[in-house]
Amino acid sequence: MPRPSSAEQARRLLTLIGMLEPGTEAPLSELAGTLGVSASQVASDLEMLSMCGIAPYSPGDLVPLYVEGDRVTVYGSMPALDRRVRLSATEARALAAALQAAGRNSADALVKRLLLAASDAADPGEIERVIRTAAGADPGIHATLSCATRRSEAVRITYQAGGTETLAERVIEPRALLNERGVWYVDAFCRTAGAMRTFRIDRVADATPTGEHFEPGSVTVPGRALPTEGLPRAVVHLAPGVEVPEREWPGLRIVSEDASGTLIELPYAGTEWIARQVASFLGAARVLKPAEVREKIARLAASELGALTVR
Repeated sequence: MPRPSSAEQARRLLTLIGMLEPGTEAPLSELAGTLGVSASQVASDLEMLSMCGIAPYSPGDLVPLYVEGDRVTVYGSMPALDRRVRLSATEARALAAALQAAGRNSADALVKRLLLAASDAADPGEIERVIRTAAGADPGIHATLSCATRRSEAVRITYQAGGTETLAERVIEPRALLNERGVWYVDAFCRTAGAMRTFRIDRVADATPTGEHFEPGSVTVPGRALPTEGLPRAVVHLAPGVEVPEREWPGLRIVSEDASGTLIELPYAGTEWIARQVASFLGAARVLKPAEVREKIARLAASELGALTVR
């Protein structure tokens, strides 16, 4: 007989907590019938539950029940159910990503409760930014790409690349969906480009399955949506009141925030991309180093001003 999984046991324990009201005295057979398991299994679950509680795990902080013979008696309230939930930074990030996949946005009541639960995390400011940026991708498009990834089915997408206003149609073979700091990406072989590409899902305006299946092959998908290891990093200062562009600048790390503005570090693979991103802030973002990025921005600004003069 296969051993029950820990997930199945966790579901039973949670169900039992909901059934065991203060003052409950019930036969094990009754609980077993509700859960669809044997009485001995319920007795084992209750034994484990009786050893659960909250720190510092003193007798008054444990689940107040005991089993005697074929009956269970609950002599108090469940200790963990009347206290505020606290999440670590990692737990809050994972839940923020899950809420986005479910189509929740930053104004949703559940997202606000998640933010409250994460306020005791190591960096609540970072968690707030992750949750705030967890809205964007169309849940229908996300679901289409997720299903196509599982079925190894090509998808025709309409996509707006960063820094452009035009939409382009592409046919992609989605290999994996990845989440980076609250933003979803699809890693795919782009038939249009003839190479692997990473697409931000919130920039996909439309996604339609083609019905054509492909062989997944031996393509290795990176563990992160946008690997930044080994890339040079620029130090950028944002003026006071400028919102940190979490969604537009992947890999961004906030160094400090005060009345003078926000100092960030940003990895970049080429000076062309980062120069255009910084220049788009029209002076509200300033590169402090390295010199190669500052020089590229100066050349870009001169070129744009020259074009305006000609017009």
